Amino acid sequence: MRTVKTLSLAEANLILDAAQAKSEEIGVAHVLCIADNAGYPIALRRLDGGKVTSVQIAENKAFTAAGHRRKTHTFTNTYPGEEAWGIFTQHGGRITVFVGGFPIEADGEVVGGIGASGGNGEQDIAACEAGIAAFDAYLAAQK
Repeated sequence: MRTVKTLSLAEANLILDAAQAKSEEIGVAHVLCIADNAGYPIALRRLDGGKVTSVQIAENKAFTAAGHRRKTHTFTNTYPGEEAWGIFTQHGGRITVFVGGFPIEADGEVVGGIGASGGNGEQDIAACEAGIAAFDAYLAAQK
């Protein structure tokens, strides 16, 4: 038997609060999603002005990052002619291979994922990294 760690709703909101603060600081109306360790949404925020088309994109970024346990923009083997070309057609098209999805880790184990959509790549990364930094600080304070 194996015990699996995943994020709580309170932890998801802590991460969202920090990601939202970064989004507001840089002036981007992001949609932000926090997924559990299996990639399914725990919490989603569509900031005022966030695009309706960004909702599913943020969910899919969080799904991909948690499920594959890696940053979405590191899937360089998914380009035409590469070994994983076409992976984005799997899971009903939910696999996303562009910038803005990060796994969330605790004690070396993926416990969730964060997806940000609505900005350019640099802005989406900034929101994700801010959320993860807040979670890391929270974990450090627990020790």
